[in-house]
Amino acid sequence: MTKHDKETADMKHISSAIGAGKIRRASRFIKEDGRGFLVAIDMQTGSGEGPALDAVEKVAAGGPDGILASWQIARRYPEAFRRCGLVLRIDGTTTMLGNRAKSDMFAQMYELEMAARLGADAVVCMAFPGKDDEEVSLRKLVALVDEAEEIGMPVIAESIPGGWGGPVPWDARNIALAARICVEVGADAIKTPAPEDLAEMKLLVDNCQAPIFILGGPKKDSEDEVVKYAADVVAAGANGIAFGRNTWLAKDPTDMTRRLAKAVHGN
Repeated sequence: MTKHDKETADMKHISSAIGAGKIRRASRFIKEDGRGFLVAIDMQTGSGEGPALDAVEKVAAGGPDGILASWQIARRYPEAFRRCGLVLRIDGTTTMLGNRAKSDMFAQMYELEMAARLGADAVVCMAFPGKDDEEVSLRKLVALVDEAEEIGMPVIAESIPGGWGGPVPWDARNIALAARICVEVGADAIKTPAPEDLAEMKLLVDNCQAPIFILGGPKKDSEDEVVKYAADVVAAGANGIAFGRNTWLAKDPTDMTRRLAKAVHGN
């Protein structure tokens, strides 16, 4: 054994409790095949409406890898998270009852200690690279990453180039650049829209050294279309999906969850 080989072997015995905690938490919603299926049930924090009150129970029965949930859902339905990961929405939007805020629409609402107390396996927050006030969301992301490193909590950045309805086109290049920026400042995984042409997904995948979850977007015309899109996204290189209304607004949310899980994992 050379000196280099011995030093490499010795390094294998060095470990970190914090690093181990992050890996264990991430493995709750990213499986051994490197893929994950998240169901997003968090839009009601801004709208005050959306999924049925028992939607999380129906979705959980279908076997998703994780559920992206609001604080109240995670607290009220703990049984729903027995067999899947809990990804907590840690920032909050201004509500749709009044005028939309001009800046920092998604201020951080919960501390990491609160997420850990709830048993969260990861937290998610918005980030808007390219928005006029992009430094607000990016500084929030950096502060969250710093705090999360202290307890081994994975951070998922919901990367939206230019913000919702902003001036930055959601083309493949901008999606890829925004995702890379979020990873470079510390995000462990990315939730983002896919390029309209999935053939251009390679640009996003090659430019981002982190798991990528593609959001589902508006309700699609047919459930078969939703399932096909999920399969196509993964085939194009994404690690998984984070679908909301296309899951819990299905005729049978439990069956739809099963179908999407199969589309993501291929079994």
